[in-house]
Amino acid sequence: MERLTRPGATRPPRPPRQRRAFSTLGGPVELGGDAGPARLLGKLYAVDPALERALTHGFHSYAGRMHPSIARGAVAALSAAGELVVDPFCGSGTVLVEAMGLGRRATGVDASPLGIEIARVRTTLLGPTGRELLVAEAARIAEESGERARKRQRPEIPAWARGEIAHFFPHVLFELYGLRELVFAGGAGNEAVARALRLCLSSILVKFMKAGPSAPRDGASKRIARGLPSRMLADRAAELARGLAALERRTPAGTPRPEIVEGDARELPLPDGAAALVVSSPPYAGTYDYAAVHDARFRWLELSPKRYRRAQLGARASSELGEVAGAAWRAAQTRWIGEIARVLRPGGQALLMVGDGVVDGRPESAPDGVAAAGAAAGLEPVARASQARPLHDRRLAAIFAERPRREHLLLLVKRGTL
Repeated sequence: MERLTRPGATRPPRPPRQRRAFSTLGGPVELGGDAGPARLLGKLYAVDPALERALTHGFHSYAGRMHPSIARGAVAALSAAGELVVDPFCGSGTVLVEAMGLGRRATGVDASPLGIEIARVRTTLLGPTGRELLVAEAARIAEESGERARKRQRPEIPAWARGEIAHFFPHVLFELYGLRELVFAGGAGNEAVARALRLCLSSILVKFMKAGPSAPRDGASKRIARGLPSRMLADRAAELARGLAALERRTPAGTPRPEIVEGDARELPLPDGAAALVVSSPPYAGTYDYAAVHDARFRWLELSPKRYRRAQLGARASSELGEVAGAAWRAAQTRWIGEIARVLRPGGQALLMVGDGVVDGRPESAPDGVAAAGAAAGLEPVARASQARPLHDRRLAAIFAERPRREHLLLLVKRGTL
């Protein structure tokens, strides 16, 4: 792909330092390829921080999420109302939420049962009656659970949960497990509300772990008052209800709910030429073990990660050395890019957010790999926009010592005419 050599690369405003999911975004943007599409990609990196918690985006954390601002801008610019937008690695559903809010039909596929559950909750509108039931059930459960915690009533902890004492202080574990019992029995017969309650519990778990994103930096113990986890569950349900109401107001009448499928991006459940646009953030090679990041949530929600562990691509722990083997990575990449090409109509476009990874223990140029696999499948690279990303991992810092590690927006088009 030809690089655009021009002075004054696009420089979006630098966001304030923060400990949130999107705090690494920002900095100069390097553009390449066709000038017009490249400028569009550069503008997508000028993210709107207000969208980070808009609609249902702030409901549940999830590793590797695309910024909602990028998803909204891409769907709005590259597709029209009523067209089908596909996310083959939909994760917790950010692209699906934005496609729905813009009046597009949408299909999301992911190998993670947790991601699928979150995505379904975030795109199931419930309606006024369902939202009221969600908030009321969460408040009822929180009151009963909080009262049990204040009275130091201890539920019987089953065998699977006894190991959780390594992650939670005893009084917190007792309250969370008692809260879980009430949540799993809740919903008043409404399955969509019951699912939302379970995901509300999932969304707060890491907040109360001994170590994690909210742990004190000075090593001091967390002080978690009895009843606090229960109150946070009620607060999270109310937040979700507000987000669903906002999504309902934004979604044009007649827009169908996205189709969300637990599956493999290498075998998409879609007919040839069905999609006008693919927007997705595929896994980055050798960066995460995506299943391990959410290990506790799989246990607490009774979701099996076994099939996901086998299907996840580019996992850091996929070998004894923690490295991704180049041959296996390229073979998998060829298959999922081939599936994107298959489901796109002629002239359809794919906007992929990819990050440089580690393959065979060496730095990988993500755009080169995608461009090679895409060209073989009939997808022509059109433009890219790239930003350097900070490295907080010593291993990655050593591997990328001689070159910056970048994240890229890549635009490809399927050859042929409509």
